[in-house]
Parts: sequence; structure tokens; C-alpha cells
Amino acid sequence: MTLKELLTGALLQLGRGTDAQTLESWRDKLTRYINDAMIDLTAELQPRRTDTLTLTDGTLITSELPRAAIKILALTRGDVRLPFYYGLATDRLRVPCVDDGEVDVTYRYMPEALKVDTDVPDIPEWCHGALISYAVGRERAAGDGASIAAARACFELYNASKRVMRAHRGELDAYAIQNRF
Repeated sequence: MTLKELLTGALLQLGRGTDAQTLESWRDKLTRYINDAMIDLTAELQPRRTDTLTLTDGTLITSELPRAAIKILALTRGDVRLPFYYGLATDRLRVPCVDDGEVDVTYRYMPEALKVDTDVPDIPEWCHGALISYAVGRERAAGDGASIAAARACFELYNASKRVMRAHRGELDAYAIQNRF
């Protein structure tokens, strides 16, 4: 779903119109709520990806990754895992005893905040409905008693969705235990 589709879904659940003027008047507030929910879900989902960086003089610069890295999980070249440690700067990894060249970096990342109508949340699509529930709950939580009861229902739906979300969902269920002594 795009940001515009998420905003439209939230406005429909709030009983508001979805014309251009209404959408524009609610855009900033609902976008902020959706981005807050995406950050919250990121802690639960722990999304990860693998990108390629160039190793130069035994150093990788992680700020060159396309997403903001939260934690570097592995470095590989082909089928070989490479050892690494953090250098003097927080955006640099030292990779000892390895020739320069391309290295695959597997890392957990923070999705980019949604800003324009065509932005798509950088979390799995099956999570997008939870973003709407959270935004609607946040908006209704600021109302009267009846609205607060509706907000509670939205947050319960959001939390129920969050409970079934597991980090690593969709990955292979095969694990190898490696013991190195």
C-alpha cells in the first residue's frame, strides 16, 4: 500500500471524507502516526536485508548502505563468512585479513519514514493493515469517552496483529548449529 492508500484507509475508518481537501488537512498528523507505528513494528519484525559494499583498505563504510543499519549481522564473500569488528567510527567496520573488493552485508535496518503519497512502507505488505489500526487508534484516543473506547478497540486490534508478527517470518525454517572451539 502507498502512503495515500494508508491515509485513505485511516480516514474511512474515522468516518471522514477522502476528498483532496480532507486528505490534505489530515496528511501530516496521520502520516506521523503511521511512521510511529512503522518504527514500533520494526522493533518487533527486525527486518533485514543483504546489500553489497566495497571493501577498501580493510574497511567498510556502513553509511553507504541504502537503508540505515541498526545492526550488522554478517559479512560474506561467496560462501565464506568474514570476521569483522567496529572501527573507530560507528559507521565503519574493520575486516581483517581480507582482500579489497565487494562484500555482501546482511543487516537489520530502520525503514525510511513515509513522506510523499507514492511512498510504500519498507516493511512486509501483510503488516500494512496494522499501520492503519494504529493511526486510527491514536486519533480516536484524543476524543471523548466513546472515542476512547473505540481507540481501545483499535489498539487491541493493532496489538493482536503485532503478537502474530514474528521476526524472521518468511525465512527458511532450516537452522545449522555451528560450534567453533
